Amino acid sequence: MAGPRANAATLTGVLWSTSKTTDGATLASYTYRFAAATSAALDEITMTVPTGTAGSPTVGTVSPAAIAGGSVTLSGTTLTYSFTSATIISNEAISVQINGITNTTTAGSDTSTITTDSSSGAVDTGTSGTVTITLGSLTSPGWSASSTTVGATGTSYTYTFTATGLISAVTMTVPPGTTGTPTVGAVSPAALTGGTVTLSGTTLTYSGTFLTLGILGTAVSIQIGGLTNTAVAGAYTTEIVTETTGVALDSGVTAGVTFTGPLSVTAPASLTWAITLNGVNRSIADAIAGDQQLAVSDETLTGAGWDVTISATTFTNGTHTLPNTGTLVLTGNISSITASGAPTLACTLSCIPPADPVTYPVAVTTAASSPSPASVYEASAASGLGGILLGGSSAADPVGWWVKVPGNAYRGSYTSTVTVAIASGP
Repeated sequence: MAGPRANAATLTGVLWSTSKTTDGATLASYTYRFAAATSAALDEITMTVPTGTAGSPTVGTVSPAAIAGGSVTLSGTTLTYSFTSATIISNEAISVQINGITNTTTAGSDTSTITTDSSSGAVDTGTSGTVTITLGSLTSPGWSASSTTVGATGTSYTYTFTATGLISAVTMTVPPGTTGTPTVGAVSPAALTGGTVTLSGTTLTYSGTFLTLGILGTAVSIQIGGLTNTAVAGAYTTEIVTETTGVALDSGVTAGVTFTGPLSVTAPASLTWAITLNGVNRSIADAIAGDQQLAVSDETLTGAGWDVTISATTFTNGTHTLPNTGTLVLTGNISSITASGAPTLACTLSCIPPADPVTYPVAVTTAASSPSPASVYEASAASGLGGILLGGSSAADPVGWWVKVPGNAYRGSYTSTVTVAIASGP
């Protein structure tokens, strides 16, 4: 198999997690999550595993649906997930779960290198944070966050578990994209206080103290403050590992904590048209580059879909008005008011692209008061999650805000209040 192209981009948000972290554990599930770097027709994804990994792998949950239904093989240290060729766009979110894995019998920390492939060979690649396989397991591992809103600052994470033996350090994984300047908060038991914390990649390390825990197990709680949450909504587990003088002792995987955010749309602050009347009906598109896009963010994780609507009051110039019917039109084109294509779609953050059933061009009927909204872009259920850009001045199909002006219109400046809104559900 060919290696990644020399000019290949790097996959973002690369995450590898496992349901079991003890050496030799059977029937473990490995989950790989990332966002594509390059738009391409993919047909294969490879994921490295630690030396000695075995089992009879089977395919679990896979998204997006376009790449589901594939098969998986394990050869040496590589899992290969093969599927019917499907086009994936840049920043599209991908998740592949592989079940039936037997962990390596060699304790240690490993990363996974993930590579996406097309019929022409390797496309892009990325490396995950570490997963640590240990001889023993922690009891009742758990974690919580003081805020589960994506991008929230000043957040505290609290990790709890029951452990035995001598502890000199504890590592705790965090979601990809977590940042901040971590500080140590409340720690118990008291004998474990006095340590320091660092954040490197997706791992917090609490160290600088020694404590021998009883053979029957001691409940431990470590709070880390000063963190900024990941910007990507999702459910994230964490692996907690205890260490003794640099050697991993016990580990455990917590239940997931779900980070979510709002549903929102960002539209131009104003729209501008300028046209010279000549007695003939004319159409004009807003020519300002910054106006030729709409940005949608759906971090709710509901999968309900969404509906972007536009309403507008009658275009008015003193006592003069433009017709309510047919004056305002939205398209995916700034050269033709009759263009039938949708605005170009792009993922600005890890996203599941929306499936849009709207037919273009869209005519927005104005009214003097309480104008009715018109749907201009929709995401069907289970689509449209994440950060999405519609149009853009450099895109093949920008958002075209069009106004039709009749040849007998009275000259002067006409104004209208245009409202862009978004609601949950298609």
